[in-house]
Amino acid sequence: MAKKRIICFGDSNTWGYNPVTGERFDENTRWPMRMQQILGDEYQVIEEGQNGRTISCEDPWEWGNKKGMDYVLPMVESHAPFDMLIIMLGSNELKKKFHLPAGDIAGGLQNMMMRLTGFLKYKCDQPDTKILIVSPIHMGEGIETSPFAEFFEGEAAVENSKRMAHWYKLVAEQFGCDFFDAASVAEPGEADSIHLLEEGHLKLAEALAEKVREIICG
Repeated sequence: MAKKRIICFGDSNTWGYNPVTGERFDENTRWPMRMQQILGDEYQVIEEGQNGRTISCEDPWEWGNKKGMDYVLPMVESHAPFDMLIIMLGSNELKKKFHLPAGDIAGGLQNMMMRLTGFLKYKCDQPDTKILIVSPIHMGEGIETSPFAEFFEGEAAVENSKRMAHWYKLVAEQFGCDFFDAASVAEPGEADSIHLLEEGHLKLAEALAEKVREIICG
């Protein structure tokens, strides 16, 4: 039996950034690989996380292409065929340099979905690919004393992060996709108020594994 292939497309919390060391969590910790372990050998989880990745914003100060809108199409084509795409992006749009409200962040996701669904249907011949939109974890209340404090708008960024789930759910409904709110099960560590610690990765992996089974198995 062919394995069910799942792509996890996200930013540093998908890549597995460790806020204590600045390095990458190992395969037994970061949530996509923990989800792989929970789902078992019938599934193949493909990691596509990148530090600093945005949905649609150009970041002039980051090395490499951080704009998910530009990368997502060649990325899905390179991995085709696959059964599910999990998208968890938007936290980097909360940075001061972009100054976007939650509704506009979701608007970027909406534009990505318009491009992505057409590409999957007409280029990849995968019109029925399952897509799970995940709204990111909330920014922690300690962001003003975080090592990353300079890059975010403090309490305003925290409140903005809390409004993202509402808008993301509307985008998911518009495109007939599944939706999950990561903040319902996980929160950032106090080390920087942005990134998951080990416990958060495990909680998210467990919740998303359950959601994946529900979607794929019906």
